[in-house]
Amino acid sequence: MKRFKAAAYCRLSHEDINRQSESIDNQRLIIESYIKSHSDEFELAGTYIDDGISGMTYDRAAYADMMEAVSRGCVNAIIVKDLSRIGREQVETLNLIRKEFIVRNIRFIAITDDYDSFNSSKSDGLSTSVKLLLNDYYCADISKKVRSAQQAKRKKGCFIGSYAPYGYIKSPDNKNRLIVDETAARVVKKIFSLYIGGMGKISIARLLNKEGVPNPTVYKQTVQGLKYKNSNKLSSTSYWTYSTIHKILTNEVYIGNTVQHRSEIKAYNIRKKVQVPKEDWCIAENTHEAIIDKNDFETARNMLSIKRRKPEFTDNLSKYTGLFFCKECGRAMHKYISKPKKDSTRYITFKCGTYSKLGKNMCTIHSIKESDLDELVLSEIRRNVKAALSADSCSYIKSKCLTEIKTGQQKRLEELKSKLSELGKKRITMLKHLSEEIISTEDFKLFDSENKKETELIKESISHIEEKLADKNRQLKSYNNWLTNILRYKDIKEVDREILTNLIEKIYISETPEWKTIEIIFKFKNPLEE
Repeated sequence: MKRFKAAAYCRLSHEDINRQSESIDNQRLIIESYIKSHSDEFELAGTYIDDGISGMTYDRAAYADMMEAVSRGCVNAIIVKDLSRIGREQVETLNLIRKEFIVRNIRFIAITDDYDSFNSSKSDGLSTSVKLLLNDYYCADISKKVRSAQQAKRKKGCFIGSYAPYGYIKSPDNKNRLIVDETAARVVKKIFSLYIGGMGKISIARLLNKEGVPNPTVYKQTVQGLKYKNSNKLSSTSYWTYSTIHKILTNEVYIGNTVQHRSEIKAYNIRKKVQVPKEDWCIAENTHEAIIDKNDFETARNMLSIKRRKPEFTDNLSKYTGLFFCKECGRAMHKYISKPKKDSTRYITFKCGTYSKLGKNMCTIHSIKESDLDELVLSEIRRNVKAALSADSCSYIKSKCLTEIKTGQQKRLEELKSKLSELGKKRITMLKHLSEEIISTEDFKLFDSENKKETELIKESISHIEEKLADKNRQLKSYNNWLTNILRYKDIKEVDREILTNLIEKIYISETPEWKTIEIIFKFKNPLEE
């Protein structure tokens, strides 16, 4: 029976396409030949191919499928043509082959680099690091050239984005040129027409949602069939919003201008994007057919720039601002002030932001009076204060943490460390005996094997105990933080902004047809409840 179920992994990036030696067919042939010549050890469990994917990312479909097969136990060896096929980024790739593969007990072989993780003579650390460093340098050089080429294309007015803006598609004849998508373009024209006609952005969003018009994300995914993902934090939003309408009304692409380089990746090995100052954007005029007349666009822009009178910030600001959210949609709860009663008093109510802006079809109202929320928060703070003042609670926590730290666990740790020291001394003694030929090499090897096994077991035990002790120390620290902060408010009569921001991380309100629930997340948690 063969020992290893091997996965043949092949990867080709866009930069490698013109290099015949790196072709998918060539990689597969080399790997299959290797498995055939080592048929006593390996059987081919599957071939996984990422074609046109950079080695700087591990977000690859075939790679993910292969690692899923590893998790299921269908694969326990991975074979590639060379180290650069598994990845080009030095730090992550080293971590992968020297840690993750080892932890999962995966045999990793890079054929042309003569690397085999199960063969110490073929897994030389320095050699592997140097090769990966060269791969890393290659990526940095390629990245610099790609950026330079992209900038040159931007200046010429070529569109280099992954996805065309809403209202356009990439030309089948030239992927760097935009052509009008008539269906989406009609929606863009309608948005501008409604806004210029006096309808607000929220009202436009509500109308489009009511008419069942798919928003740009849904349109790209369902109508155009693209594998598009919204980069915004609320990526699950499937309806038109205020911000979506605003972006369309301010995007010069609709008057025939290509606006690019609004964001950039700071380094080839850092995938996070940062915003580019507006003065550094790359704008090329009249590069494609316009959807919106320039006069209409300027009219909309002027309307957007008009500063409308807003209520004083202090009147709008709630003490729960930035703390209170709808559990269902994730958006902030909005504050509303009631009309004056007969006695001139008014009360504050909170409603879900999505419901307030877009209506009941997108989320439910989640309404709650501020006075009711105050009572719930006050009650929870007082409950924590009561627990903190409980003598039983204090003694339980301190005895539970401190006793275990100072007695049994600590004593056991000292014993193990002493034993570990003794094993080290024994090995030194045996090495001395070996050098003096008091014992044979075979006797030393036998002793050393047992000594190493016992050493590893003790190290594991030490690590386990140290982890437990660290956990107890964290628990004690958490308790002290909770105690110190919660007892500052033992005489609390009402909640204000300072108390809320000092004690509370977030508050969520959830709503079903039967009931509402409030979830209060404190910054400092009661260890007893944890």
